[in-house]
Amino acid sequence: MCGKPLDNSDVRNETFKSSWTRNGSIAPSHSKHSGLFPSVVIRRYEFTGEDTAERIQIVFSEFRLPSKLEPNECGEMDILLIYFKVDGRDEVVETLCGDTLPKPILSNGPWLMLEFRSTYNNTENKGFTADFSFVTNYGVTTGYQPNKTDCTFHYFKNASSQGWIQSPNFPGAYPRNIRCNYFFYGDPLDYVLIRFTYFDIEGILPCDENSASDTVEFSNFLTRDRKFGLYCGARRDLIVRSDGRFFRVTLATNDRLDGTGFRALYAFESTIAASMAQGPGSGVGGVGLVGVVGAAGVPYLSHHQYHQVVTTERSAATLSKMGKSGAGSRRKEICSNAACWFWLVFVAASALNRSQLAMVTTTAMATWLLII
Repeated sequence: MCGKPLDNSDVRNETFKSSWTRNGSIAPSHSKHSGLFPSVVIRRYEFTGEDTAERIQIVFSEFRLPSKLEPNECGEMDILLIYFKVDGRDEVVETLCGDTLPKPILSNGPWLMLEFRSTYNNTENKGFTADFSFVTNYGVTTGYQPNKTDCTFHYFKNASSQGWIQSPNFPGAYPRNIRCNYFFYGDPLDYVLIRFTYFDIEGILPCDENSASDTVEFSNFLTRDRKFGLYCGARRDLIVRSDGRFFRVTLATNDRLDGTGFRALYAFESTIAASMAQGPGSGVGGVGLVGVVGAAGVPYLSHHQYHQVVTTERSAATLSKMGKSGAGSRRKEICSNAACWFWLVFVAASALNRSQLAMVTTTAMATWLLII
């Protein structure tokens, strides 16, 4: 099952079961010594989940196993071996060494083993510190998971209007052979806006089964959406927008290679606010880069710009009410209000492009004429 102990070695095994403890820390290490000690230390940590839905997640906080070989190459000693169950066998899926802190590890099932192999010497401090936990949420810390056996998470507007989503075990490698769904439910007049801050899904274009790619799928429905293709590879500044109140994001992985997944900020936005900010004829729904959202390539109005427009319109509405307060001075107040209208439009111009400025100006003029 594991490497054979060497002569003059100190071997110890520890076992952790989820029925005994749900989480904890391990820290095999040894410092500079003098005198007679074993030449090799071997520590094995075996983790077993009592429930088949459980997985083991390892998160490192310290790591120092220097290698005398080339960078990114590990020898037979001063290493940490990661074992998974693969087709009923204990197989090494990763070998760690060096001074770089490893990314989190998530097992492929309810069993995992770490084997630490190191040599004693009088010149270096070597070892690592890591936290372990038995999880059923695949390392996804947000959303509502109705069934612990499924990688499915729900996000509701009435619970939070915005937040983060991430792939399982992010920023570590996501598991193989899984399908994870992220469902979003907004109010009747909402749409869902998702901004990816990181996206690295193993695969090559066209991201289909023939290319043996892991994929991310977007859809306005529970079924496939012809508006969206499948996405894989490394992407920057990816923004996705739904057509309506419901949206689905699905990560599907195979048994080939691994990626580090994705992280994204989601927000439920109002279609009324979007219409006010973008004007009539705006396209909704689709995928774009920063500053481009929607099937029609409509410029996206930031929260800062949108709130400037809303503040301008609310201020103007307040002024118009003041203008109607006295019949004797009504004409004088309207002239004053007109100057305020144009001044407010001028202020908003600094944050808007031409099409957005034209929309605000037209709205202001139309409202002023109604007042007169």
